[in-house]
Amino acid sequence: MDILSDDQRAALVSLGSPVRFPAEQAVFLEGQPSHSVLIIEQGSLKVTRQAADGMEIILAIRGAGEVMGEEGVLMGEVRAATVTAITEVSGLDIAAEQLLDFVEEQRLWPLMYRAAVQRRRQSDQRALLARLDVRNRLARWLLELATEVGEEIKDGWAIESTLSQQDLAGRIGASRDAVAIELRRLRESGLVSTGRRRIVLHDLEALRRLSSN
Repeated sequence: MDILSDDQRAALVSLGSPVRFPAEQAVFLEGQPSHSVLIIEQGSLKVTRQAADGMEIILAIRGAGEVMGEEGVLMGEVRAATVTAITEVSGLDIAAEQLLDFVEEQRLWPLMYRAAVQRRRQSDQRALLARLDVRNRLARWLLELATEVGEEIKDGWAIESTLSQQDLAGRIGASRDAVAIELRRLRESGLVSTGRRRIVLHDLEALRRLSSN
């Protein structure tokens, strides 16, 4: 959506039909036809892909203002990943044909296609990063979460979500036990604190140093 002007954004939004998804409901499924796109108005979703060994890898977390599913529509391909609601999500559903007509009318093919390819490459790169050191991957992922869905508070950045330790493990390609150990170490060093459906990052600079080691 960042590549659209205000008028273009309003025109695209006007094409949508309101939809709602409860937490943990699948919105798109990997391998299914790309019949529509979703504009997120409220809530957050996770993008996952099934690895060759059967492990679910979380590629990204998306929030309000994001357009989901446009890659498959623009490229004429099936869904490359599964998209699942983390929290309750409200948004606008736009049929594939409507999006294609909009892109044609607005002469947006080069920009939209380039953006779709770039996002696909980012997903592929994230899948490859799932093989790095567990602490490095976890610190990197927590910083990404803070950027994408975090909220600045008095003592750091709060991440509110229904992501479990198993979800975190799936995103970084590690075991749940390994993630639990690294989270405990981060808590003991005062870098993070955790609670029910909440993670607070207290020292972003220290986490950045960990993520780059």
